[in-house]
Amino acid sequence: MYFVRYGEVCARYTGKVIRDEENLPEGTNIYNVDDERFFPLDVLEREFKRTELDSDDWDEDLHAAVEVELLRRKSGMDTCRCDKWEDVLKMLEDDDADDDGRRPLVFPGELSLPTRKLIREVAKIEHEEIAFRKKNVHKTAEDIDEATKKEFMELDSRGWDIREALLDSDLGDIILEKYDPVEDMKTMAAQLFFLYSQTRLKAEVVGGKPDEDLFYAGSNLYAHAVVDQLEDEEDEYDDEEEDDEDFDPLTDYQAEEALDEFWNAFGEYMAGGGADDDFMRDMDASTEAFLKEKGFDITTLAGAKAAQQFLENAGPEDAFVTEGPVDNEMDEAMGRMRLSAMLGCVKARIQKMISGEK
Repeated sequence: MYFVRYGEVCARYTGKVIRDEENLPEGTNIYNVDDERFFPLDVLEREFKRTELDSDDWDEDLHAAVEVELLRRKSGMDTCRCDKWEDVLKMLEDDDADDDGRRPLVFPGELSLPTRKLIREVAKIEHEEIAFRKKNVHKTAEDIDEATKKEFMELDSRGWDIREALLDSDLGDIILEKYDPVEDMKTMAAQLFFLYSQTRLKAEVVGGKPDEDLFYAGSNLYAHAVVDQLEDEEDEYDDEEEDDEDFDPLTDYQAEEALDEFWNAFGEYMAGGGADDDFMRDMDASTEAFLKEKGFDITTLAGAKAAQQFLENAGPEDAFVTEGPVDNEMDEAMGRMRLSAMLGCVKARIQKMISGEK
C-alpha cells in the first residue's frame, strides 16, 4: 500500500495494521497499486499512461505511486519500502521539514507549463544553431559574408532572449543564485541534464520516450556559458579591443567540446559525492541493478573491482541494457554520462569496503 504526498514522497507500507490513519499528514493519499490481484502489470501500465502530465486524467499522486510500483516490479528497486507504520509516518512528516537551507528537489513532472514552453523554445534554438553550424562547417573566417553574419547575429539575439526568459522562470527562481549569469546558465544546464537523465531512465524501465527538449536546452545553455566564460577570462588578460576580423562566430561557438567537458565534470561530481543523498542512493541502487544484468556483483569487493575495470574500458553502447551500436550523438553523449556516473558509484563502494565503512 502506497502513501503519497504532493507526487514526491512515496512510502510503501508492507505491514498489516494501520493504527492511526486519521493522523496522517495533510495531503496524504493512499493507493493499493502494489496488490497484483487488482493491479497486474498491464493495468499498471495503462494507469501510468492515463494519469501522466498533460493527460485529461492527470493525477500527480496516483501517477507517482504507479511509477514507483512499475520500477519496483521491473527492476527490483524498492527504495520507499516501510515495514513499520512508524517509518511511514516519519517519511511523510519529514517532507514538512524543508527548512534546511537546501534548494528543493525538482522532478520532470513538476515543471510548470510556462517553463516547459520556454525549455522547448531553447531546444528549438539549439536545433537551429546546429543546422547553422552544419551549413557553414567548411567555411573559414574569410568565407563568411555579410548575409551569414547577419543570420548568425539574428539567431544569437533570439537565443539570448529565450535563454534569459528561462533563467527568469519559476524554475530559475528556485534553483539559481541570480548573481552571475554564466554560473546561472551552467546551473540551469545541469538541472536540465539531470531532468533529462530521469526521463531517459524512466523510458528504459517503463517504456515511452525521454524528453529530448531537456537535453537540447541544457546543451544550448551550457555551450553558451562556456563561450561567455572563456571570453571573460580572455578579457582579463587582454584589455585591448579585438579587431572584428579576429572574431570567428563559427569556430568560437562549437558546442561539442563544451559537452565533453560537462560529461567529464559530471563523472567527477558523482565520484565526489556532490549530489544530494537521495539522488546518490537512487543512482547507487540503479547502478547495482544495471551491473547485475551485466554479470557483476558489486556488493563484493572482487565484483566491484571487476565492474570498475569493465566501466573504465566500456564504450557508450555498453551503458544501456539493450544491446546494439549507438548510432546518434545524443545516445553517445548519454552513454558517456551514464558510464561516468556508474563508475563514480562503483569507486565509492570500493572505497567504503576497503575502509570498512557500513
